[in-house]
Amino acid sequence: MIRILLVLFLILFSCKKEIDDLGFRTYTIPKGEHSSGTFINHPDNSRITFDFMLDESAIYESEVPENQHDVNKIYGMSDFGKIHQKYSIRLGWRYIDGEIELCWLRHEEGRHSSATIRTIEPNEIYNATINITTFYYQVVVEGDTTLVRRRPEGYWGLVRRYYLYPYFGGNEYAPHDITIKIKDRNM
Repeated sequence: MIRILLVLFLILFSCKKEIDDLGFRTYTIPKGEHSSGTFINHPDNSRITFDFMLDESAIYESEVPENQHDVNKIYGMSDFGKIHQKYSIRLGWRYIDGEIELCWLRHEEGRHSSATIRTIEPNEIYNATINITTFYYQVVVEGDTTLVRRRPEGYWGLVRRYYLYPYFGGNEYAPHDITIKIKDRNM
């Protein structure tokens, strides 16, 4: 009986806590990698609302100077029931001229486009919503809305989507461990 209690105690108190006391899950993109891991999760609707925080690890220098303008990904979702490289919308960041720029990133028909929304500070919590409407992606950060054109492919029925989690780069890998905290307000 004591062995069973000891094993249960070790299991309960030695497991790494997935969600911190403020409700944030920490995603780490390891040095030399692109992804924070593989997570399968499907939204129940076309809107995700979340809080996020980047720390000083979001500050980096690209090996190839032109890559500094690439947008790294924080959170988003696929669209039209297609793979995310074909159709998706995400919130992302890049580090330019001593500032962290928050950006939207859209994949449409396999091509990506992006633009800066605003600058943000490390270690600050920001609230965001990504809402998919018929003709626009609405990206709302701290109450400010940015509309990004969405061109429906002709499929108007129920669309199966999946969440897209933190990812660094395109052709460069994370230069050091990068941590991003996300609190999903949909679950």
